[in-house]
Amino acid sequence: MTTNNDPIFNCIHQLETLLFHDDMLKKIESHPLINLRDQLQKIDDEWDIRTIDENQKRMSTLNYFEINSFSHFIKRYSSIIPSNLLEALFDAIRFQMYINMAIYPVLCDYYFDLSLTYLINDSTINYLINKKHILSNMDEYFLHLFTSIGARSLYTRRGISYSIFVSHKNIPTFFQLNNSTERLLQAFITYINNYFLNNDQQSQVYTSIFKWILNMTDIYGFVPYFVQIGYPNAILQWISIERDHIKYISLESWSCIINILHNLARHPIGVKALNELKMIDSIKQWKEQYLSESSVIDYNEDDKDIRMAYYLLYAKLLEPKELKNESVSNIQTILDYILEQTMKAFNSVDLTCGPYNVCEYLEGLVKLVVNDAFLTYIISRDNIYELFIEKFLLFNNICESTVLNTIICSSLYTIFWSISFLSEYSIKLKLNNEFLSFVEQRAKNQSNDEYELDMKRAAKGILFNLDCIQMDIQPIEDNHNHDDDDDNQIKVMISYSHKDAKFCKKLVTKIQEHYQGDIWVDFNKLSPPYEDDWEEIAKAITQCNVIVMIVTENYCGSKSCRREVVHADKRNKRMVPVYIGKDYIPEDWFEIRAGSATWVRFGGEKNDEEVMETLLGLITVRDEVPQNNNKLAYSHGSHLKLKSKSEIDSNTITNIQTIETSSLHVNTNPIIEISDIQLQSNLTVSDIIPTSPIEQWTCEEVQQWLHLPPSTLQLSSGRALLTYMKLLSHDDAQYDEYEHRMRDHCVSREQFSNLISSFTSILSLNDAQTISTKLPDQWTRNDIKYWFQQNHLSDYLLNALNFIDGSQLIIYGQLIIDSPLRIEEEYNRLRNKIGKDLFHLDEYSRFLSGLKKLVNQSRLKEEPALCNIL
Repeated sequence: MTTNNDPIFNCIHQLETLLFHDDMLKKIESHPLINLRDQLQKIDDEWDIRTIDENQKRMSTLNYFEINSFSHFIKRYSSIIPSNLLEALFDAIRFQMYINMAIYPVLCDYYFDLSLTYLINDSTINYLINKKHILSNMDEYFLHLFTSIGARSLYTRRGISYSIFVSHKNIPTFFQLNNSTERLLQAFITYINNYFLNNDQQSQVYTSIFKWILNMTDIYGFVPYFVQIGYPNAILQWISIERDHIKYISLESWSCIINILHNLARHPIGVKALNELKMIDSIKQWKEQYLSESSVIDYNEDDKDIRMAYYLLYAKLLEPKELKNESVSNIQTILDYILEQTMKAFNSVDLTCGPYNVCEYLEGLVKLVVNDAFLTYIISRDNIYELFIEKFLLFNNICESTVLNTIICSSLYTIFWSISFLSEYSIKLKLNNEFLSFVEQRAKNQSNDEYELDMKRAAKGILFNLDCIQMDIQPIEDNHNHDDDDDNQIKVMISYSHKDAKFCKKLVTKIQEHYQGDIWVDFNKLSPPYEDDWEEIAKAITQCNVIVMIVTENYCGSKSCRREVVHADKRNKRMVPVYIGKDYIPEDWFEIRAGSATWVRFGGEKNDEEVMETLLGLITVRDEVPQNNNKLAYSHGSHLKLKSKSEIDSNTITNIQTIETSSLHVNTNPIIEISDIQLQSNLTVSDIIPTSPIEQWTCEEVQQWLHLPPSTLQLSSGRALLTYMKLLSHDDAQYDEYEHRMRDHCVSREQFSNLISSFTSILSLNDAQTISTKLPDQWTRNDIKYWFQQNHLSDYLLNALNFIDGSQLIIYGQLIIDSPLRIEEEYNRLRNKIGKDLFHLDEYSRFLSGLKKLVNQSRLKEEPALCNIL
């Protein structure tokens, strides 16, 4: 240490000289230790005169001297101290410091600085880099002591104020990346390599270093430091060690490593670095080698913690498409465990359970609920939905009090955004006035805070899905002052993921070259950030005639895009999906919403000009009510008596429209960087319906209606057709039929969807034919259900009454219709049972009207025939 004019520094320098020359006990005039005491007393007496920075610098130097002095004395006399006593001495010092921090948390900063002072010392770093494999090496004792103290100070600090660990804005300053700390982090990697790569199992220091790194990376703002130094690459090497060596690594060490990876994955910089290394493949391989596949009964608690850390990490690294392809059965155990830990954490005083805070469990759930099957499983668990509602209301009230509360609230908003896509829960949410009140307030929040913006986006998404977005949409009225072309102009909206903006802009430019109509796309109509103007987006969907959807993995993985599809589907908007890549298949939720739409594909066999001509033709399609739907058809020269679809639809309450397309000439210049487009047109069954009952259809009539070649599907009669349709009434049967047979006959998903849709219509026709020939008291449950549909009565009412057969319905009607008092009492009873917001007087009026007709019809049938005797 160099000399300094400051008397404190001079005293320390003189003491070091005496210490390392073994002259500390030598009698000398004006001993530096006495001088040091006097100077410290002077500082204490004159504390207000000197600045805090000056005093902190002096104390740091003194700490450094004390550590070196202690180290020197221990090393000098260690040869005469029994090893068990030496170990006990270090442990006693360590535990004393642990207890001090527990009693006086304010000491955490001091102890962390003390430990860091030792760790960044040149002698310590040199030892870490050039460690000799000697069991009794005193440096191991000191290294274990100071890494443990540093790790514990961070752990204790975490319990006091978790907000500094999760804050994205305020990075703590007690550790900064500089030359000394950078050398330390690099030296730790070198030291740990001996453990994993050189099979050095002799030291307990590795575990304390792992815990120090784990607690440091637990601070969100410190993660970039470790990424910059190269920890993702180092950990990749550690978890990729040979199978024979894995069994020698302790469970505690693996737990630290997987949790360190989880901490790195909490930061976007960490996720990027880990994904560039394809870390997810490596951790899968590690799991197969290390974690047993035994049942949860065989797990100990440490094993459970590792598995949970693994799945939380897995969820953070997994791409949305891969996550959505996972089945519930694969991770049901871990879902149960995460939910159990989440409930315990919510109920604890410090919001923690095991190694994690509740916000970390929620972050894992936020990522997992992009899989609809996971979401349904999670909220169907006992009390989970109620717990989320309870905590949502609670944390909305205390959201701004701490950063932690804000993060928890933000995660809950995102989870409820996902829940709001599920129709069975959207009704519950819409009926919860307190929930809606908070969501509406949050949607109006003007804060630019990162979490506040996330909550605002989620709040608008919830309102959008619940149809609670208020839009001032003026009805389009006839205006004879406009040209006919303006009146008939087709309004187009472009829906896309912002990750596909480059493709979208090129496609819009190409469309505008040939189509002069109104094209609504956010980057032309709104100001950034586009997705915050949801009212405008909703208005655009409502007012447009056709929506062109650029459907990619990014699109299907975006909640914002999904809400647009749902909004369009609810309003029966015509959709034109544009797929990219010859092998891309959209996710199930999209096919459910838009599976019957005619789509085009970039990256197929056709060139750009053919594709653009097709796309423009689909955009300019007009829906018109046909003047005459009656059609005749001839088969093999024989004349068939037919019904038009319009006649059928008057019975089955179905709207059918015909489509006329206009062809457009398209410039042959291709779209830049856009390859081929392939069009897969819809398969439609014949418009021609035989007038005879379906059971009486011949094989010829069945095949003509199916419009399929016999090699694809051949049924011998109408009875066989009805049986086939009923066999395909379940989703599993439809999936098996398509995957195992129809696909092999080159039937597309869209064609098969249209076929199933046509089955629904023809079954309705068959139900209408069947029910018309039966007396009401002979009806089955299905006949009653069809009668409810005919009278526009809800499933809520059907399920509330739960009639088994027609005789129950008739008896019920007779009891109600003849008594005005019972009519009023029954209305009140049904409203209380179904819900006042779901059952209204207009539906009850339709119900009574239909009942009256049924009862009168039944009574007419029961009257005996009169016998007139002349």
